[in-house]
Amino acid sequence: MDNATLLQELEGIAGQLAVEIRFEDLEESRSGLCWVGGDAYILVDRNLTLAERIKLMVRSVSRLPLESIFIRPDLRQLLEEGLVPSR
Repeated sequence: MDNATLLQELEGIAGQLAVEIRFEDLEESRSGLCWVGGDAYILVDRNLTLAERIKLMVRSVSRLPLESIFIRPDLRQLLEEGLVPSR
């Protein structure tokens, strides 16, 4: 699977869990998973490269409750191990 497809799948998992992904200019702030008033968000710095976005999404999505949704076995393993494929 290419990196663009991997990123789409990770974003889709977040969407299934009602996690909003917001792309912002975060000059001094860090990107990642955050909770505001009981709602989950993944903040993504617009300046991140594709590889950095994948790493961020793996780190963020792996912290979500994934038990209730279907995730392809290879992608689930990636999330459980927190690994980012090298491509």
